[in-house]
Amino acid sequence: MRRVALVLIVAGLGLAARPVVMRAARAVQAADAEAHKTWMNDATDLQEDIRDAMRAKDGAKVAEAATKIEALMAKTEDYWTAKKAADIVKLAQTARTHARELAASARAAKFDQSAEAFGKLNTTCNTCHDLHPEKR
Repeated sequence: MRRVALVLIVAGLGLAARPVVMRAARAVQAADAEAHKTWMNDATDLQEDIRDAMRAKDGAKVAEAATKIEALMAKTEDYWTAKKAADIVKLAQTARTHARELAASARAAKFDQSAEAFGKLNTTCNTCHDLHPEKR
């Protein structure tokens, strides 16, 4: 009888704690979503930095901004991996590849290749945004 009572008490505590755990999980998800939104805003700013640096033929600044985008896409890849969004993970991986290509060509002052890689990066970004994964 004591075991049954103990099981019922423990089960009751578990049920009582569930709403608290669920609220905490939603808070973490909201924080993660806000962080992701910040990363996307940062990436947009960096794309503008790249455009400016490309016009100025400043390979070092292009490479610096592209490297930062690659790091943001690594975080984005992790974010969508946790959400089990394989299509978006693939796009983040592709964006990372294009950002690395952009950085390498910019460091080598190969601005035609840089422009091509930047175009591919932008296309990948736009493809993801068109899918609106944040609404899933």
